[in-house]
Amino acid sequence: MKTEKPWFSFLHEKDTSVVDETYFNPNDFEWAEMLEKNSETIRQELISYLNKHQNEVKPYFATTMMNAPEKWKSLSFYFWSVQMSKNAVVNCPQTISLLKKIPHLVSASVSIMEPNSEIKPHYGDTDAIYRCHLGIEIPEGLPNCGFRVGYEDRAWENGKILIFNDAAYHKAWNNTAKRRVILLFDIIKPEYKNQTKWICAKVRGNILWQFIAEKIDLFKGKKNGFTKAISLIFAGYYYLLFSSYLKSELLK
Repeated sequence: MKTEKPWFSFLHEKDTSVVDETYFNPNDFEWAEMLEKNSETIRQELISYLNKHQNEVKPYFATTMMNAPEKWKSLSFYFWSVQMSKNAVVNCPQTISLLKKIPHLVSASVSIMEPNSEIKPHYGDTDAIYRCHLGIEIPEGLPNCGFRVGYEDRAWENGKILIFNDAAYHKAWNNTAKRRVILLFDIIKPEYKNQTKWICAKVRGNILWQFIAEKIDLFKGKKNGFTKAISLIFAGYYYLLFSSYLKSELLK
């Protein structure tokens, strides 16, 4: 039986002759209804936590992806299978309990776009996941606040799930006077579930390299044999950690 191999943005060039899938129907996922039915509980818990712990919300490190630095912020619960903010996980128990009911979840965070901000068009890290958004605090719909995957624009809605292909070209914007808040989470696709540990290690390795490269003009935004090799070295490092010392409650 042939094993499916996922695509990674830092290793592979995009085949522009292939038309990417863009959005997926939430009705095809059993957990989507569960989250939407509990969306008000999630909203109240997350907004309460954000209001009390604003110091934990950090700007996204890749500032070149924004039209203005520090306007895209996040609070991370889990980042590619590793728990990040223990305080947030402990103090948002209802949200975490619901998320843990989702099979093959590897990442979860609160994503905030400040007023008059734009995330520039880009490809995500891999096609091995479903990237999901749950609307928490949506100021307006299209055309002022929205999301584009490929050539299709959609609006977020409070309490509604949006699922898309992170490996497709996509962008987001919030041209309003209020912030946009969503719960963002990633789920490994069923065909890749047996590769979850290696997928998480590869993406974490690449993101670690991106974080370092952002601080060095010579490497910022570059993709070549050297940068790929460095990313894979970091990936191997994380894989060894996952296999020995780094315990993940999501990789059981």
